[in-house]
Amino acid sequence: MKTTRKIIKYAFLLLLSVSFTYGQSIDEERMERDLKIAENILSTLSNGDSRLRLYDNVESNYIPGYGVVFSLPQSSFVFATTVSGQAVYSSGGSGSTYVIASSPNADGEEEIATVDVKGKELKADQIAKESEEKTREQMTTFLVDYADLIGQLKPSDRIVVQLRGRNDRIFYSGKKALKSQDGMSAQILKSDLISYKQGKMDRDDVIKKITFTLKDEGEASKDLELFATIFSRLYEPDLSDTYYIASRSIGYTKLEGFGITFSMKVYSSSSDGGFHTIKTTGESGLTQEERNQRIVEMYPKFEKSFKENLLDYGRTIKSLKPEEMLIFKVKLTECRGCDMPQEIEVSVSGKTLQSYDKGSLSKENALKQVSVKKK
Repeated sequence: MKTTRKIIKYAFLLLLSVSFTYGQSIDEERMERDLKIAENILSTLSNGDSRLRLYDNVESNYIPGYGVVFSLPQSSFVFATTVSGQAVYSSGGSGSTYVIASSPNADGEEEIATVDVKGKELKADQIAKESEEKTREQMTTFLVDYADLIGQLKPSDRIVVQLRGRNDRIFYSGKKALKSQDGMSAQILKSDLISYKQGKMDRDDVIKKITFTLKDEGEASKDLELFATIFSRLYEPDLSDTYYIASRSIGYTKLEGFGITFSMKVYSSSSDGGFHTIKTTGESGLTQEERNQRIVEMYPKFEKSFKENLLDYGRTIKSLKPEEMLIFKVKLTECRGCDMPQEIEVSVSGKTLQSYDKGSLSKENALKQVSVKKK
């Protein structure tokens, strides 16, 4: 009997210990610092030997219960310079430079050849393959050698690097082109990095733990693009009556089995000669103090309408599963010394959106299930 009590007591204390360890809140300032450093490392690695800064806008998201996701915005070909009638390009993210050289053929027509820096002609599929290989190499280097610098992650957390872009990648060869919509991602568990650092695995072993995915998002991508377009339009100055976006750039990260995270930055005013104009209301000639007061007064209305918009238009994302989450991270307009958050995270489950869409959940009750975290 005493032995049984001791076992129960030990199990209870162990449970408390585990709960305390994993129940501790994340030091957000430290996490933000770690992610910014990691973004810079990933940006530098992704540029490879190219002098073009392709990935200055690497985005990262820490998602409690999941891990960290880094998103690399991909492009097709990025123009660098022209020399002697030849156009020099660097393929997005590959760190390789190719020369597109034009010359007349026997019929007097212009022929275009894609060659590497040594003058060797390359086929479109060769360029695509090399681009993929170099991207894999860069992702591997980051995950194995630098990802462990992100502190506070649990052993079960994932570290994901994914290549995403709104434009197709096009690899040219002569008059033909190979178009690719594939999105590449790589992920590893924090526990594998811990084992590697402790000497329980060698480098080759830990590299084998990295999971690479290469797939065409297809209809799901169109689904998310449509939603991003809707929100972009909603928060342009002529439609919004609170804050607005400066461009139609809304990023998103899709995580299978977890959900979708969108992100955007909103603004409130412009300034000229020390006076401010609030675009969405038309007020002008405001001092800094008057401008700040108006911005703070706008916040409750912005939060309320944002929750409603997330419900009304989140229903268009048919690819979101009931158990997955729709999360929207919004960096708010700058307002120093103001009593308002700098960033909010608004989230709702796929189940809530589907129930609201079917009419089995009222808007009032659905709004109660929309969570808002303020930072």
